[in-house]
Amino acid sequence: MKKILLSITLVFILASVTYAQNITGKLADNNDEPLVGVTVLMLSKADSTYLAGTTTDKDGLFSITKRSNAGVLMFSFIGYHSVYHTLDGNGNVGIIKMQVDEHLLDEVTVVGSRIINNAQGYSFRPTGSGLENCNTSQELFAFLPGISVSENKISLLDKLPVIYVNGIKINSQDELAALLPKNIENIEVDYLAIGEGATTKGGVIRITTKKQKDGGYSGSLGLKAGAMAAYGYNSSSPTFVFDASIGKWTFNYYAVNQHQKLIEDAKYNYLYDSGLQTNSISETRSWLNSFGNRLNISYEVNDKSTLAISEYVGNVTIKNKQNSVVETILGNDEEAMECNNMIHGPESQFVQQTVARYILTTDDKGSKFELTADYYHQNHHLKQFEDIDNIRTYENSTQEKTNMFQLYPKYTRKFNGGKELKVGTNYQFIRYNDETDGLSNDADAHIASAYANFTGMTKSLMYSAGLTLQYNRMDVQTAQETTFFDDVYLCPQANLMWMINPQKGRMFGVMYQCSASDMPYSVINGYKNFSTPYHYTTGNPNLITPTTHEVMTRIAVNRHISMMLVYGHEINPIYYEHGVDAQNESITWSRPENGEYRRMMGARVEFTYNPTKWWNTKVQAAAMQDYFKSKTETLKGQWGGKFWWNNNFNFTSTFGGSLNAYWETATSFENYYWQPVGNVNASLWKSFCDDKLRLSLQSTIWAKGRKSRTEGDGYTSYYHNATKPTSFTLSLTWNFAGGKKVRQRAEAERIQQYNKIEEKK
Repeated sequence: MKKILLSITLVFILASVTYAQNITGKLADNNDEPLVGVTVLMLSKADSTYLAGTTTDKDGLFSITKRSNAGVLMFSFIGYHSVYHTLDGNGNVGIIKMQVDEHLLDEVTVVGSRIINNAQGYSFRPTGSGLENCNTSQELFAFLPGISVSENKISLLDKLPVIYVNGIKINSQDELAALLPKNIENIEVDYLAIGEGATTKGGVIRITTKKQKDGGYSGSLGLKAGAMAAYGYNSSSPTFVFDASIGKWTFNYYAVNQHQKLIEDAKYNYLYDSGLQTNSISETRSWLNSFGNRLNISYEVNDKSTLAISEYVGNVTIKNKQNSVVETILGNDEEAMECNNMIHGPESQFVQQTVARYILTTDDKGSKFELTADYYHQNHHLKQFEDIDNIRTYENSTQEKTNMFQLYPKYTRKFNGGKELKVGTNYQFIRYNDETDGLSNDADAHIASAYANFTGMTKSLMYSAGLTLQYNRMDVQTAQETTFFDDVYLCPQANLMWMINPQKGRMFGVMYQCSASDMPYSVINGYKNFSTPYHYTTGNPNLITPTTHEVMTRIAVNRHISMMLVYGHEINPIYYEHGVDAQNESITWSRPENGEYRRMMGARVEFTYNPTKWWNTKVQAAAMQDYFKSKTETLKGQWGGKFWWNNNFNFTSTFGGSLNAYWETATSFENYYWQPVGNVNASLWKSFCDDKLRLSLQSTIWAKGRKSRTEGDGYTSYYHNATKPTSFTLSLTWNFAGGKKVRQRAEAERIQQYNKIEEKK
């Protein structure tokens, strides 16, 4: 493995060597704050034609290789006046300050112009786009390329991405509830997960928040309360956020508490080949209480190194309660029997995470060494009781404990001309245990990986290539059976993007990746988890880890229209078989199994536009066709389509709203068949007291519940979600900020501005 990584590293380094002079510098605004994503174009002396280009990094720095006939650098950024700098013999142009174009900011909001593309994805700065006024961070993300939001969950190309906030990997997207859009400085989106190991397929989103000025603090205190038209009060959620900066220290703390009633009205029908039939109407009325809080502290050891630590503690408790009226028909000529069934029991989950990071800047180009240690602990406890006509008929419990330790050093080496080499290793140890009705199941997992990725640019062509080597080992002791997994994966990645016309946003790109799925932990737990009185799921000790090859093509016609085509081939895909319990013919089961292969073809189209200066709209549609083969059957021609329409309104600087719609066509996948579903959501917000107080109203106006059919071995089941979804959520947020040093600087700036005005007079 060391020889492979050494060879790759040497090849990449040799490929990046250049003897041309490099022009470097920094872009900043009038407050000396670095400008991220500024377009830097090198123009010829003779006719000012385009020669090369790059963008500034998060520190406002850029580096570009000088051409022999180059004469001028042009710096452009939406909301600022363009700057032209004549090149001389000096390789460092110093700090270039850009002036705000007030007219442009007032009259034009072009989201697409703020997208800075690269070989692996893009970056985006919300400030000045109008999207920083969205009610939630999810509403903001819905307008970014390749991203969709359903049920407040962010998906990147229909996969859940890994999300970092200021370099810390968050455990759950629920943590984004404490992230206000106006506090986001920059967003980086990678369609392929570089450096995350061979098992990550959902891409990566990196969020950087705005840093407080020295001596300053800010924060917010929010409260949400919701009700459903048909069921009354159903949720409340207070949130507290605090940020501060004192000298070399930076602090961030947030706490989110949620109290919610989980409501579902559903109908189930099971038709058995034996002639048996069960029909039921179920009401789920469960209460969820959750609390999560995170403290982040960072210390700037010196100008080049930073030490940071993050601590997260969260707890969730649920009082599960499902009442069902069950009708059982034994045969066509027999009478129906009816009973009242209740599945209930407490559920709790405790999570704790500790992350420590050390970041060292190794040169003036921005090369960095990062060392991260991550400890994660989870304790999940669930009890289930079944009562039929008030008589206890079944009870069981399970307690799952997970401890994970991860250590991953990485080094990012930046070369002249915008080239970049990333190398790193990752070791992860996981210990898992579950106690199910007195039976103990244990597993120890070791995951070791190493990767190298090189990124560069030649004129208008951006490229990257990488390789990940990963070793998986898992030892499982369950009941009286021992299972051992031992796999090695070599997964390449490659990206190529041609900026056909940077000014118009026209481009063409191709991406390829090979990935392995997570090790199938479902082999461990033999616990029968009942979702209805007559259906449960369980594990399988014989699963094999699937691997996938995927090719994606990105096409942007202009800044408004883009398309993506996807082809995937998965080996040993995991799917669920369905059957009838051997001991009770009225109970069915689901169990994960390996298929032979799956082929997927998909397409995605996005249209982003600003009809007016106060209206942002985005329409996106996606379709996927699936071909699946297992030992027992071949399923082809299965497909499904999705449609999103998102609108963000900024009627004035203190008043706005949103209108979002989602529709999913009839879909078939493996043994599942779903009928169309959809929903329409809207919100209105109004700010008061110089934007310190915000009042907003969110509503689910309309939704079509899920209807589905499942075909199993010996039965067919039908499901209908009959929940009445109309809901309203009222939220109130108070934003505060201050700090003695910040006030002093603000007063000094006002005095200076006054003196300048007097001088002009």
